[in-house]
Amino acid sequence: MPIRTERRDRTLLITLDRPAAMNSIDPEMYQQLGETWDEFEHDEALLVAVVTGAGEKAFCSGRDLVKSAQDVSNDWSQQRGGGRLTPEGIWKPVIAAINGHCLAAGLALALGCDLRVASPNATFGTMAAKRGIVAGGGQTQRLARYIPFGIAMEMILFAERMSAEDALRHGLVNRVVPQDQLLPFALGWAERLCENGPLAVQAMKRAAYEGGWDMNFREGMRLEARLYAEIMKTEDAAEGGRAFAEKRPARFKGR
Repeated sequence: MPIRTERRDRTLLITLDRPAAMNSIDPEMYQQLGETWDEFEHDEALLVAVVTGAGEKAFCSGRDLVKSAQDVSNDWSQQRGGGRLTPEGIWKPVIAAINGHCLAAGLALALGCDLRVASPNATFGTMAAKRGIVAGGGQTQRLARYIPFGIAMEMILFAERMSAEDALRHGLVNRVVPQDQLLPFALGWAERLCENGPLAVQAMKRAAYEGGWDMNFREGMRLEARLYAEIMKTEDAAEGGRAFAEKRPARFKGR
């Protein structure tokens, strides 16, 4: 199978597993990735996902252009339904552990995650202009929002690769850590996220994306206030207050 999944307590580790093809996405991987996101979204026992690539050379080099060139039916980007590239609309947090090249559809996947940590050998690029196509999967929209607009346009129009160091400087990634520490670091972050109130984490992620991107300031403030009021009625909110007063770790139950 082109994707391996492993449960690490409340974290789902997702590994793109086509290292001989630089973890490029073929139709089978695209289909399985969609199924994996659905599993993660609907499994209440899973709170965080970490996605990475097999090997040390690539997180994901994008769509498998070799297969697509050989047979147009292998171009999953032209298909409608049945697949899902990014965790769009999933309010549980997702971390990308970027080990090596992160290009084209691979960049779209990484940008669709909430937190990005990278190894020093990571590179980032849309590559679309060099192929005569449009950078899809949200690349243009997320780059224009995540990093300075001029830098986003440079990436989009020149289609050249950005180093991990520059990605960190421009805020495209949260951390750069040594390659042998990358996955442990990402899983450590996931474990820390699992310690927080899951309902609160998911509500705040929703408030940030929907309020920050889709609404004006006043509408976003109303959404935040509504989510605040909803969460304050939960058992987890009461437990958080008790745990603080009793000077102990909170025992959240997700209700």
